[in-house]
Amino acid sequence: MYQQIAANKVKSAFTIIFFILFIGVIGYLIGFVFDYRYGEGNFFSIVILIVAFLIALAASFTSYYYSDKIVLQMSNAHPIERESDLRVNYVVEGLSIAAGIPVPRTYIIEDKAMNAFATGRNPKSGVLVLTRGIIDNLNDEELKGVISHEISHIKNYDILLGTVIVIFVGVLSIASNIMLRSFFFGGGRRRSNDRSGGGGLFGIVLLVIGLVLIILSPIIGTMIRMAISRNREFLADSSGALISRYPAGLSNALRKISANSAVESANSATSHLFIADPLTKKNKPLLANLFSTHPPIEERIRRLDEMSLGIGIKN
Repeated sequence: MYQQIAANKVKSAFTIIFFILFIGVIGYLIGFVFDYRYGEGNFFSIVILIVAFLIALAASFTSYYYSDKIVLQMSNAHPIERESDLRVNYVVEGLSIAAGIPVPRTYIIEDKAMNAFATGRNPKSGVLVLTRGIIDNLNDEELKGVISHEISHIKNYDILLGTVIVIFVGVLSIASNIMLRSFFFGGGRRRSNDRSGGGGLFGIVLLVIGLVLIILSPIIGTMIRMAISRNREFLADSSGALISRYPAGLSNALRKISANSAVESANSATSHLFIADPLTKKNKPLLANLFSTHPPIEERIRRLDEMSLGIGIKN
């Protein structure tokens, strides 16, 4: 457990460093494309590189200190007052004590779908988010299974890694979108006899590489998010079952959740945070199945059933 916590902290730091460098490269290539298109020497390359680094640093600072607030706002979540739902608060408090972490703040999304996620930068600032559907449709043991899963994310520092990625993937997508719109729909053409920004054959090759990277940058960000998210879901299932001491609770909950997990306020940037795929058909991106951020729910249920030795399982 402690090794996983340390590994997640290292991954978070590596992700931030990689993001800053990657954004810098993308910024330079965007500038190079503009230089080649408009024949401005190295002006755009240098200026956009500097701007890209500044944006990356600002995004890194924001993702560390404010990503949880951004995610909560994007998800239309609001706090659950202690007196308004004692059942949920008692479960959260009990499982937090069992896990040895501070009691996280609890939020709710007023959606009939059944889903949940955790956010925050560390256990002291952890936030647990539940949908109205998951509170109303799960029994106590199933609710404990879901909450223990999310508390495991908080304890393991998965929440920092997950929420940082939300900001990074969003910035990559915005940068790619702005660049492509400017390139294909912007005015002006590079003069054929002006080679100051092109650099000959090397310039053309770099131009092609730049365009490819700009187009693929959101996909690269999604693949990074997918690889991290899939592994951490399996770990959270296992460690959450140890916290609740009842694997069948989460297994039975996942069976119910799989039939109705689509949350209207979820989007492709936040989907990896949820316990199950929250995307509806209208906000599911192209090739969503290929780049799924969640492991197959059937496989997760199978592993939990094995842990429970068949005790308490409801088919």
